[in-house]
Amino acid sequence: MNLSSTRLALALVLPFAVVWLAPSSATGQIAADRPGFGDGTTTVAPGTVQAELGAAAANDDFGTNGELGQLLLRYGVADVLELRGGVGSVALDAPGTEYTGTSVGGKLRLAQSSLSAFSLVSTWTLPTGTGAFESDRVSQTLALAYDGALGEGLGISVNGGTEVPYGGDADPSYLFIPTLSVDLADGIGAYVGYAGFYSTGLNTNYVEAGLSLLSSPDTQLDVNTGLQLDENRSAFVAGLGLAHRF
Repeated sequence: MNLSSTRLALALVLPFAVVWLAPSSATGQIAADRPGFGDGTTTVAPGTVQAELGAAAANDDFGTNGELGQLLLRYGVADVLELRGGVGSVALDAPGTEYTGTSVGGKLRLAQSSLSAFSLVSTWTLPTGTGAFESDRVSQTLALAYDGALGEGLGISVNGGTEVPYGGDADPSYLFIPTLSVDLADGIGAYVGYAGFYSTGLNTNYVEAGLSLLSSPDTQLDVNTGLQLDENRSAFVAGLGLAHRF
């Protein structure tokens, strides 16, 4: 088995290690960590599996490329703790295809009140990508997530944290993702936000917006758009997604 095959096998097997128990039904409105760059503070109910996936396309001065998969599996361990596994995506960048790699991690709710909540999200990115996503080291992203109510149907979410590569001499990078959300109607929500990723090299900046539709108590659909405006490139991004609770 060559290196690419080994990485693909790891990508398919490792995330499913977080869902080794049969899920039970959960109640209440589904809370997905998509669409958008940031994560919310809500954890999946104990004994429940939630799958989130999607597809996106980006257009810039060099043409159009796509991404298919974006699969995140979430498993509730306790009321305040979930485990997470990212299966990753196939990146469609003509004339070839690449794999974005896999990740494992967890979310721990630190505090919650009627108006706000804090959670800690830890994600370990594993060296399983190919092509432009190939890496020989593990990196960890550690972020604090905040959700707060601003008024009737209006809320704010903020993620702030750092990504630390292990091994080698690479410097850490930082993220800041504020998002405003609003309930438009029963089961329909909208959001607008900014996502910044800062490093010693070129920074990456996005503005984003989207809609979500709760099509059933256990299924949420979404459409999302974004603009990348920075020294790296200028690009328009659009995507569709699905989150389903089992």
